[in-house]
This record gives sequence, structure tokens and C-alpha cells, in this order.
Amino acid sequence: MSLLMAMKLVIVVSVVLSAMALAMRARAEDLLYLVRHPGAALRALLSMYVVVPMMALATIWLVQPPPATQLALLVLSLSPVPPLLPKKQLKSGGEGAYIIALLMSAAVISLVLMPLTLPLVGRLFGREFPVSTSGIARTLAVTILAPMLLGLVAQRLLGPRAERASHLISRVGFFLLLIGAAGALLILVPKLWLAVGGGTLLAMSLVIVAGLASGYLLGGPYRSTRAALALASATRHPGVAMGVIGSSFPDAKLALLAVLIFVLLNVIVGIPFVKMSRANG
Repeated sequence: MSLLMAMKLVIVVSVVLSAMALAMRARAEDLLYLVRHPGAALRALLSMYVVVPMMALATIWLVQPPPATQLALLVLSLSPVPPLLPKKQLKSGGEGAYIIALLMSAAVISLVLMPLTLPLVGRLFGREFPVSTSGIARTLAVTILAPMLLGLVAQRLLGPRAERASHLISRVGFFLLLIGAAGALLILVPKLWLAVGGGTLLAMSLVIVAGLASGYLLGGPYRSTRAALALASATRHPGVAMGVIGSSFPDAKLALLAVLIFVLLNVIVGIPFVKMSRANG
């Protein structure tokens, strides 16, 4: 196994642990929140999977970033919400049930949209996107579905101790994410300028800000759900995006690096937003 593959595996493990930790604090009825609130579900779908992908397309057309950045933005815009996100959303004042429902519904929607949409989008740019439905399903099952089910089981078994255990697991997951992301960046640092040049940072910033704005505007009457949808719209699952790119474009290392840059830039842009949301909450 190459060192880069090892770092990717560390990132996947971190996402798995974060999903499990989230489920250990969840309630079963949380998963049905959007079913009971169809208006909120429609607005969330519009923001995450209509506005953001269209903004990614518009940004690619206007800024003309490098091909690796174009690929990363397109795949990220259709990827689900990462399990790491809900902790940030809760800090911003997001409602717990709404956040968990966003995570689960986004996983299902991405499973349907990515195989259908990426090949169509690719034709607009004269590119082929050989996306595997089964590959995406396996990635989502491993990184979201299975660990969340395991977390729900652990919650039942541990009872009152589940809350404390979930925080410990969440910290380990975050620590592994830092190691994996930093390690991958160090490995790919000789190619860093190729990935960030040519309008990459501008294009990514525009997509992130558009996601925050659309989510906040479409998040409904409550500040907590507006903040949650804003972060969900702007942030995407790096494990799924890297998995899709890695399986469909094994030589696209610059695109993998672009995904990592997007994640780091998202954190930088998201910090003041979270602080502002907490201050206004």
C-alpha cells in the first residue's frame, strides 16, 4: 500500500468514527424529521443539490479553473454531507434532529444523483465520468450507513454511558482526520501549486460562499435550521468525493489534492460563519 493510500484510509476511518459517534447521540425519530417536515425537505434539496451544483457549473464556466479543480468541484457538489459536519452545525446552533436528517437524506440522494448526473455534466465539458453506482453505494454504506447503525446499537448497549463514549470516539475521529489530511497534503505538496493556481481558490471560495448563502436563505424561519442548512450546503463528504475520483480516475492525483484543498478552505471560511451564528443565536 502506498503512503497516499494509507492517508486516504486514515481519512475514511476518521469519517467512520465520526458517523458512529453521531449515531450514539441520536434518537430514532430524528431520522424521520424531514419526512414530517416536507417543506424543510424540499428547501434542503433545492439548496444542496440544485443551487450548489449549478453554482459549481457557473463557476467553472466563468473562472475556468484547472481540469483537476473542475472535476473536484463537480464531484463534491453532488457528494453527501460528511458525518464530521453535524458537530460544527450543533456549535452554530443547529437543531439536532434536523442535522441528522440532513446527513441521512443527503446520503440517499447522492446515491441516486451522482451516477445519473455526473456523466451528463461531463458531456458539457467533453469529459467522461464513469461513475459506478455500486462503488458509491459501498462508500456510503461503509462511511455512513454501517457506522451509524453500529452507533445506534452501541447506544442501546451502553445506555447512559453512550454520550461520554461518543465524545471520545468523535475526538479520535477528528484527530485521525487531521493526520490523514496533513499527511496527504505533505505527500502531494510538490504538486500543490499546480492544484491551487489558475483560479482554483477563487472558484472554490465562490462555491463555498454560495452554499452558505443559499442554505441560510432557504433554511426556513428558524436561525438554527438556517445555519445547519448553510453548512450542509457548503460542505461535502471528502471520503465519498475521493472515493469516486479514485475509482473512476485513478491517475487524477491533482483532483484528490483539490478535494483536500476544498475541505481546508471550507474550514477557514466556515469558522467565522459558525462564530457569527453562535453570537446571533
